[in-house]
Amino acid sequence: MKIALIAGSGNFPIYIAKDNLDIFVMCIEGLSDSKKFQNNTRTVSLLNPQLWLKTLKENKVTHLVFAGKFKRPQNPDLPQDNKAFGMIKDILSVGDNNALLLIENFFESNGFKILPINSVFKNCFFPRGFYGDKFSEFNFKKYVLKSGNYGIDLLNTISKFDVGQSLVVSGNLIYAVEGLEGTNLLIKRVKKLITNNNSMFGPVLVKIPKIGQSRKMDLPVVGLDTIKECIKTGISSVVISSQGTIVIDQDKIKSLISQSKMNLLSV
Repeated sequence: MKIALIAGSGNFPIYIAKDNLDIFVMCIEGLSDSKKFQNNTRTVSLLNPQLWLKTLKENKVTHLVFAGKFKRPQNPDLPQDNKAFGMIKDILSVGDNNALLLIENFFESNGFKILPINSVFKNCFFPRGFYGDKFSEFNFKKYVLKSGNYGIDLLNTISKFDVGQSLVVSGNLIYAVEGLEGTNLLIKRVKKLITNNNSMFGPVLVKIPKIGQSRKMDLPVVGLDTIKECIKTGISSVVISSQGTIVIDQDKIKSLISQSKMNLLSV
């Protein structure tokens, strides 16, 4: 078995491969930097799926792992006779889940097996539990649990519409649901609204996979930058899935949480 890590944006060298697996890294141009990897790497354009296939086959790859955020191409200027035109056109016209299914079907129809990231790398998820000193306050723990459950229920309900994986909530008050902008810009958008928060605690960011979402591709990610943005904005806690939200820079995040008033709940 030869595995290729398809690297989008994100700091993925923090992952430690299980069983010393031989992993080839295919970096997506403009999203990931091949210099960050000690592995054998190749950078390819997001708009050239045929080069993806050629590169993978040249490196005798049989299995793929997708890691990181993959942004949709913006108004790609491709001739209609280009072999990539049909798939990319379809990706631009559907929601995130359906776009991922198109990509998954493309690779599997060409003989590759896609693996979930946690089958190859360890230290992907935060174990279930409370992280942060403020959870010692009963009212705060109760507030985060109530806000988190309400946010999770809403995200589960709107999963069928194939929209964002995160939202910001305070009790039963929804501040914002993630759109195409991504989580960090969602947090910045919420900053203007927090002055209207009537709760004694800051709002809560909830970030979980959608119902029915493939666990092989584009799982929600929380990194150090997201936690820093929450602190700057006044968000009091982050609620994530212990089996579905990838956490990057875990040791740094734990250290930052212990030094600040930020809190995290993994459910």
